[in-house]
Amino acid sequence: MNSKRSLATLVASGAVLAATTLAGAAGVAAAEMDGEATYRVTVTNLAAGQPQTPPLVVLHGAEASLAESGAPASEGLQQLAENGNPQILVDALSGAEGVAAVAVGEHPLVAGGVPGAAELPSFAALEVSAPASAGLVSIASMLICTNDGLSLVHDAALPAEVGAQAVYYSGAYDAGTERNTESFADLVPPCQGVVGVTGESEGAGMSNPDLAEGGVLAEHPGIAGAADLDAMTHAVAEQPALVVIERIS
Repeated sequence: MNSKRSLATLVASGAVLAATTLAGAAGVAAAEMDGEATYRVTVTNLAAGQPQTPPLVVLHGAEASLAESGAPASEGLQQLAENGNPQILVDALSGAEGVAAVAVGEHPLVAGGVPGAAELPSFAALEVSAPASAGLVSIASMLICTNDGLSLVHDAALPAEVGAQAVYYSGAYDAGTERNTESFADLVPPCQGVVGVTGESEGAGMSNPDLAEGGVLAEHPGIAGAADLDAMTHAVAEQPALVVIERIS
């Protein structure tokens, strides 16, 4: 399992990847036939008590999917949901059938009203290019103050015309891979520093196999407030992010 990292590491490393676009061979071939389109994807965190990892953006066709509600999460989605690490998911998606481009933002997204908002942005704007035939977009971020929560838009339509926009709100999902203990001992360390609610435990250094849940991707049940997380302060919004996609070329 991948280590759960501190806020300083997330910021310094650009949360594993800077805004980068990767195209597979199939996508390149399609670009030659259909031409390339460029989109500006802006993701804004709407949930003050739930900072989010840098958004992972995937442009793809109908034959590919980032996530499926009611199905087990992939290993890559699990690592993003539990540890905030997109690398395994990026590696799996890059060059996969039907995937035209993959990009990851530079910084965690923090809504106003918590200490982390003083040094981290509330939104990210990524420009991503892919064959115009791709058609669909999926976007995922970890909800940092959860065991395995995700802000997720999946299989949404891209705007077809230059200058057109598409607006979406993400859904809050539980990956079903780790029990929701809501204990700082089991959460990634950045949760405490960013939100400003701290406890005796620094946080988990690695995923704990004893907490493995074996469930499926489903709507997040919210924060119960049974341990270190406060039901109000760390509330999981039904729509944790606003996504605006503009086709710019």
